Amino acid sequence: MRTGLSFARGSCRALKWMALFGVVCALGAGSAWAQITISDPKTVDEGDGVVFTVTLKYSQAVASAGGNVDLTGITAAASSVSVDTVGTPSALTEADSGDFNATLAGLDDIGGTPSVRFVVPAGSVSRSGTLTRQVHLFTSSDLDAEDENVLVTFGTGHSAPASVLTQAGTAIQFPASNFRYVRIVDDEEQTFVWNTPSGADNTSPKEGTATTRELKAVPAPVDLSWSVSLHLGGAGYRLNAGTATLRAAAATHSITITPPANDGNRDDETIELNAFLGGTNNSLPGLDPLELEFADIHALPAASKITAKAYEDREGTAEGRTTTEAESVTEGGEPVHVRVTIDRGSNGYPDEEMIIVSARPASAAQAADYRLDRNSINIATGDNKQSADFVLTALADNDVGAETLELELVAKGAKAANGAGEVMATFSIDIVDATSAMVAPVDQAAAEAAVMAAMGDGPLNPGDSFTVDTTKLFNWNPAAVDVAFGASVSGAAASVSTSGETVTVDAKEAGEAMVTVTATATAKASSAVSTSQTVSNSARVTFDVRVVLADLQITLSGPEDTNIVEGGQPGTVMAKANRPVTKDTPVRLVATGGSASPSDYEVDNIMIKAGADEGTTGLMAETDDEGERYETLTLQGEFVDDESGKDGETNTLMFNIWDAAVPALPVVAQLLLAAFLAVGGYRRYLRRR
Repeated sequence: MRTGLSFARGSCRALKWMALFGVVCALGAGSAWAQITISDPKTVDEGDGVVFTVTLKYSQAVASAGGNVDLTGITAAASSVSVDTVGTPSALTEADSGDFNATLAGLDDIGGTPSVRFVVPAGSVSRSGTLTRQVHLFTSSDLDAEDENVLVTFGTGHSAPASVLTQAGTAIQFPASNFRYVRIVDDEEQTFVWNTPSGADNTSPKEGTATTRELKAVPAPVDLSWSVSLHLGGAGYRLNAGTATLRAAAATHSITITPPANDGNRDDETIELNAFLGGTNNSLPGLDPLELEFADIHALPAASKITAKAYEDREGTAEGRTTTEAESVTEGGEPVHVRVTIDRGSNGYPDEEMIIVSARPASAAQAADYRLDRNSINIATGDNKQSADFVLTALADNDVGAETLELELVAKGAKAANGAGEVMATFSIDIVDATSAMVAPVDQAAAEAAVMAAMGDGPLNPGDSFTVDTTKLFNWNPAAVDVAFGASVSGAAASVSTSGETVTVDAKEAGEAMVTVTATATAKASSAVSTSQTVSNSARVTFDVRVVLADLQITLSGPEDTNIVEGGQPGTVMAKANRPVTKDTPVRLVATGGSASPSDYEVDNIMIKAGADEGTTGLMAETDDEGERYETLTLQGEFVDDESGKDGETNTLMFNIWDAAVPALPVVAQLLLAAFLAVGGYRRYLRRR
């Protein structure tokens, strides 16, 4: 189909017209007084127009009446000459009559012949001039994507009156090359596309079955032919032919790809089909490589297609099972039948091959929890769903309490020649534990309450201790079993010991420790009470112990009788710490009140040794010759905290220091004094209580 004409298209049309005007070629002889030149445009866009500018330069040496100069026989015709190599993207073909308008515009009709006429004016004196005419060639748009060649001939006939010719009658001369070739540049781009023809083997290609694809030239070639080299990646894959030729009669080329029958693996393959311009490594215009995915007919089913269900056992039936699903299996009880089903769908993969399914525990620790009647099962060949059974028995173990058994179902192909590989699905079922515990821990809240009550509210300091009653941590039947208790500790903050049903925890140093109390039960041989337990006889309770090092506090205490007599027995002063000290800690005793002078008494500092929490010293009254009767003395202790290094003070103690040189009193007075001292001592005794 040919479309209508248009004279100008595109944003660069002005530049193209300038180019067409700029190239000229002389047709007249250089010696002629009248000379004709014609421009030489090389290209024109499809659907556009091109201008040939015809110029006459003349010279009149004598008076002349003027006249007409005619250039006759001007035509446009299809060219049989190609200036490019056919078969390349810039191919040039011969234009046909529909590609251009053979009737050139701007010509005169002289005697029925297309012509260009120049009217040379008359002149009475010697003169010269230039005359121009324009000849237009219009092109059409077509459906192909090929450039074409048009030949424009400016004819061999010409005439001019003698009045124009001068210089002894010299005529206008025309050279033999009185033609112009114009290339019509096609605005279409030649592209190529891949196409998938209808057919099941084409839309879902698979291993062992040939598939077809098409290579198509768009638009279809008209005059050109395209030589194509085809290349296919992938080992074992074959093409029906490695080359193709696309032309008007065969714009579509059918390509048959034959995959190997068995590539020795179980993986889908993606291969690439390339089309190159013949004799080059360049892809065809606008064509990307074609990727094809071939399904492997020996591929294993996806994991989601492998399922398993448990069914209750029934002896004597053909399959040994009921149709009732089993949600659990009892430890040491009846087995269950695990039916493994593989849904191959309608493809039947792997093709004509049995699948072997084996089972293994997801955790190695569960290997002793069950037993299967066989190592593997065989899933028969065939489409859609195929099944086979394991018989699973739960075994008695050392654990108390229900658990979940998880098995990995591993599927492999039976034929090694079809390739390695495996697919894994999972199956899980609850195991009901039939074992009764001989001894068991109390619930967590009760155990926590018992430990907290034993620890007390305040923090533990080094040297503190507490005891825990194990009867508040464990439950057992005393009539049926005897229970022995043990304890261990992790961490240096505490130590632990047991005695009967009591656990003692001693705080050692600041930090944390974890105490584990273990109860081990032994059935009483003579007991009339029986238990169903056969294996598990041990339970544990674990709790944390936190020990802190409190700020050091020291308290002074003195003798019951605070009367110290010169030369008599010393009074004992004790310094008691709120915790064992971490290093030797001296307590310096200083007088903070009273009438006694330093010469009236003697007292040393108290040393509390590292690891101890107390120390003592003696208070002596010095003998002198003065008769003061008695003096008072107030003592207070000063120390430095063994950990923080901060200064600390104790409480104060008050004493009476009596002079041994007091004059003798009458007997009655001595008795009253003794009574006074006795009463004072008794009151102090009462206060201490």
